[in-house]
Amino acid sequence: MPLFQGIRRFFAFVEEMIEISTENVKRITVWLKPELLSRMDGWLGTANCKNRSEFISKALRFYMGYLATDDVSLYVCESVSQNIRGMLSENTNRISKLMFKWSVELNMMMHIVAAHFKDDVSDLRALRGYSADEVKRTYGNISFDTALDIQRGNSDD
Repeated sequence: MPLFQGIRRFFAFVEEMIEISTENVKRITVWLKPELLSRMDGWLGTANCKNRSEFISKALRFYMGYLATDDVSLYVCESVSQNIRGMLSENTNRISKLMFKWSVELNMMMHIVAAHFKDDVSDLRALRGYSADEVKRTYGNISFDTALDIQRGNSDD
């Protein structure tokens, strides 16, 4: 039922923005399929339209406005818009937490490597290549503990 309330609110908003008057109207013939007509008739009350002409006028103005703008936020149902914002917010929080975790792991690793690094630059290049391969192979599922196990020989790797 919230979807219908959102649609009602939307069409009320559109009606306030667009005054549909009977002045300066021109009669035209429109050919529509019977199933489309019956669907339109079912939405007349929800769209707060008195007749098919008013419904078609509102629908055309809505669609032309949608085509003419880069900002489609006025044309998206508010409930859909809120759902999308909620999902984006959840994903942003999750990604932020993962990035923080990875930054901590990276910081730990860099300090340990810097404190114990005694090899030359060619070994550093080899380590960078090995690390890139490991990240690809594990799809980014790595941790300091796993790397420590590998270095100590406690892993199959």
